[in-house]
Amino acid sequence: MMRIKFVKAMRSALEDRGFLDIETPLLYKSTPEGAREFLVPSRVHPGKFYALPQSPQLFKQVLMVSGFDRYYQIVKCFRDEDLRADRQPEFTQIDCELSFVGQTEVMETIQSTVAEAVSKVKGININSNFPVMSFDEAMDRYGCDKPDTRFGLELRNIGSLVENCKFKVFKGALGTGGIVNCIKVEGGAKFTRKELDEMTDHIRPYGAKGLAWAKILASTGVASWQSPIAKFLGDDIIDAINKDNGA
Repeated sequence: MMRIKFVKAMRSALEDRGFLDIETPLLYKSTPEGAREFLVPSRVHPGKFYALPQSPQLFKQVLMVSGFDRYYQIVKCFRDEDLRADRQPEFTQIDCELSFVGQTEVMETIQSTVAEAVSKVKGININSNFPVMSFDEAMDRYGCDKPDTRFGLELRNIGSLVENCKFKVFKGALGTGGIVNCIKVEGGAKFTRKELDEMTDHIRPYGAKGLAWAKILASTGVASWQSPIAKFLGDDIIDAINKDNGA
């Protein structure tokens, strides 16, 4: 029931903003995009195939140039790819397209539409000015372009703090144009050495050569860290890292 109400509210909100609900074909010519397509054999034309759409991209662009400047559709999409946490072979999406607008107007339209639908369905008034984060900021703070900001674990660039340390791994990374980031994990001192080794094994497939870790047991100096790299850093650098991370 919730889905039915939300779809109805989204349709109403979009149409109030001048959008037209236009259906596009499900059987069309194969046009390779980002994923593999599901193919449907043609009975009338043996050896020929239709493709199920990965998205209505081509059709909505044709609509734009033919004079329909605001289109939307609640549409089925099909992608023949392996299952992942955020991927399915078949899914439904709200597909929109606008002409003669900039990035700001697109964002404002979608934000206000979602806020209105949530208000109608759940009776919750949310701020339609959603937080905005640039790609660079997302990568700097979280290391990915779609972070879940409900969690902390932000990356802290400590390159300037460790550039003069004696730890060759850090100096080597910085010397070749790399970066040195750290993550503060609240309560992380409880991790066992086995668990830390398992984390190291987990990150290697993603290109990391290793994991430098430290358990903060006191407030200042080398004695505050339980870590195999503490002896290479010294009191001043360790104190600076602790302060920078609010530890």
